[in-house]
Amino acid sequence: MITINTSLYNFMKNYHDKGSTMALAFGNFQMDFPEFFSETEKIAKSFYKIGVRKGDVVVIALPNIPQCVVAVYALSRIGAVASMVHPAVGKEDFSRIIKEQNPKAVLLSAINYKKFRKCCGKKKIVYCPYTVYAYLGLPRGKEFEPYTGDGSDPMFYLQSGGTMGVPKTVVLSSKSCNAMAYNLLFYLDDRFSEKTCMLSALPMFHTLGLGAGMHAPLCASMPIVLQPKFDAVRTTELIEKYNCTCMLAVPRMVDKLLNFTGFTSQMTKSLQDVFVGGDALSPKTQIKFKEMMEKGNLQAKLYPGYGLTESSICFLSKGNAPYGSIGKPLFSIEYMIVDENEKPVNQGEIGELYIASDQAMVGYLNDAEATDMVLTEIDGKKYVRTGDYFKEDENGFLFYEGRKKRLIKISGMNVFPTEIENTAKELPFVGECAAIEYIKDNKNHTRLLVEGQLTDEEKQKIIVHIASKLSHWSIPHDVVCLDRFYRTKIGKIDIKRLQDEYQKD
Repeated sequence: MITINTSLYNFMKNYHDKGSTMALAFGNFQMDFPEFFSETEKIAKSFYKIGVRKGDVVVIALPNIPQCVVAVYALSRIGAVASMVHPAVGKEDFSRIIKEQNPKAVLLSAINYKKFRKCCGKKKIVYCPYTVYAYLGLPRGKEFEPYTGDGSDPMFYLQSGGTMGVPKTVVLSSKSCNAMAYNLLFYLDDRFSEKTCMLSALPMFHTLGLGAGMHAPLCASMPIVLQPKFDAVRTTELIEKYNCTCMLAVPRMVDKLLNFTGFTSQMTKSLQDVFVGGDALSPKTQIKFKEMMEKGNLQAKLYPGYGLTESSICFLSKGNAPYGSIGKPLFSIEYMIVDENEKPVNQGEIGELYIASDQAMVGYLNDAEATDMVLTEIDGKKYVRTGDYFKEDENGFLFYEGRKKRLIKISGMNVFPTEIENTAKELPFVGECAAIEYIKDNKNHTRLLVEGQLTDEEKQKIIVHIASKLSHWSIPHDVVCLDRFYRTKIGKIDIKRLQDEYQKD
């Protein structure tokens, strides 16, 4: 009987019979499941030898390499916490994490060892090279008693912007990660199995990459092909080499793939499913992807989804959702769309999405006040306040309408930037864009920022088009062109920085 109330390692190992098929690949390096379990046990013993115990923290600041995956499950064997950190995070943020979490050890690689080694102080540093599978600095192991808890103890620390936009450290239990894997696998039926193959290009510090790119595939005996840094050319080569059937992506990755001719060639004939999360996927990109796949006589399809670090992936399209929708909830996910008084809105109306599931986080590390602001109990169920606006159509499909923190108030009316952006993107000459609040003569307006160059005539066409589709309050005061948008570390448009710079003239 399958239970989510166990360690991450035990759930993964016992979910599906593991034979001697490939567990993971990195370049030409491969590891089958017997080797994977053997290495996990070996590294767990080594962690135990250096003093890592139940509840202790180990910082993993690695890209997608085999040492990252093995270390996660090794820590689960002990009952320790894996703090997944962006390997290219700034020194100031890295130092803050070390001070806040007081880890027993830190895993670094060639891309950050010189940068971070002094930040670690006297912490044990383990160097993980790219060119060879090794953990330099870990001693020969010591026998230990494996952790046998109910899965409620912390398993991961993940850095997040928080549902309210303030940086936080999210605490996830093994149970919440196991629930996500179980719900996703049940929802997708047989798409994850030993007969398929996952290209894991999304980083493990990203909840989608960690849960759907590592844990869920391995649970289902689905081999994962690790890619430490996304590159359209290399992605295409790996799909062809390992006959990958599935991959995860953020919208910007999809755009880059479509701009590489090799991706739409027979090199990617094995690819079937591209699951997209991390940011809103525009209908224009969905249509372009479909047209280019059909033109190349390829079978790959896009499946937009939605999740957040606080509860992982919760909604996913199965290919039957209308353009612009993030689909329907995974198995066992409950949700409400509510107004400011936490009362359900009518169908078709916009409100904040609340999610109830076993996937919910334990809370924010050392921040009970922030945790209480996000986790709320309604009718005996614990809900996550997502901080995101959604609406639901008559068929139960959900549509993302933007972040609560991005809501613009004009003359007392709610204006949703995402709605403006999606409407502008309906025009063929509009690519990436961002609607922000614009203040002129002490009055609130909207301003549309567009990446790339447009003529004055095209700018006016955008304003006229938006005026024909949306309310008077949503019409941009002006359209401003930028050569390139500021981006966050995972490729999202940095709205806050754009807002700060372009809110006024």
